[in-house]
Amino acid sequence: MQSLPLSSSTFDPGRAAEARLEAEFAGGRTTLRRQHIGYPLHVTRGFYLDRGRPDLLTLYLQSASGGLYAGDRLKLEVAVGADAALHLTTQAATIVHDGRSAASTQQVRISVADGAFCAISSDPYVLFPGANLSLDTIAVVADSAALFLADGIAVHDPKGSGRSFQQYAGRQRVLRPDGRLLTQDCGRIAGEQFLKGPLGTLAATATALLIAPPDKLPSRESLVGAADSCGCLAGASDAPNQAGLVMRMLAPNGGALARGIESAFHVAARAALGVELTRRRK
Repeated sequence: MQSLPLSSSTFDPGRAAEARLEAEFAGGRTTLRRQHIGYPLHVTRGFYLDRGRPDLLTLYLQSASGGLYAGDRLKLEVAVGADAALHLTTQAATIVHDGRSAASTQQVRISVADGAFCAISSDPYVLFPGANLSLDTIAVVADSAALFLADGIAVHDPKGSGRSFQQYAGRQRVLRPDGRLLTQDCGRIAGEQFLKGPLGTLAATATALLIAPPDKLPSRESLVGAADSCGCLAGASDAPNQAGLVMRMLAPNGGALARGIESAFHVAARAALGVELTRRRK
């Protein structure tokens, strides 16, 4: 009789999952026309939360697991059709566990068609000791469209081990439909550099990117003021090629950073959509 090894006796290289969401404007509102969601990702039913913009579809992207683990490879595609309006957010922060020298990677591909509005405001990724996270985002945005995109990280050592995360790397690129590059933002930092750097007690950071025509952009002062009122330290500048605005945020912890991202989203949405949106409950 031949003995077979237990399934847990081999090294798990991590999970590969793909998700695709396609939103279109039809019948007076934005609808989710197509979706493909692979484990561990899950998307809620659509919500229409705003009386002032009943066409705006809000979706919560959830994780059915305990976060990102060593070697996980996630891919997300979001397509927003002409004149549609979509807000995609997360139900909570995402924990990134010890990578054991294998990076957790997430690729995001976004397309926003003429006259459309797309906001992707994720709660921060919480980097546990040993975490190794790589994010790669490409957005294709039409000239008359508006995109709000925010990514952030927070450092947390739940056992007080004194260990740092291993590495965080992020890249964002925004192009026009003809392939012209508007902005590119690349960065990489080791955990020890982050903890021993000049940030002091600040343990969280994020970038918020607004790509929109000038008449759909908020003032830099209103954007920075919204983040600062949540306990963040923020600064904003014009994006390259007159594409919009870029804001950097620092915060003492992930909770303050999440509130800063949410406040920035509301300022950006008010400028792009012309109404004050209701608070997104989580």
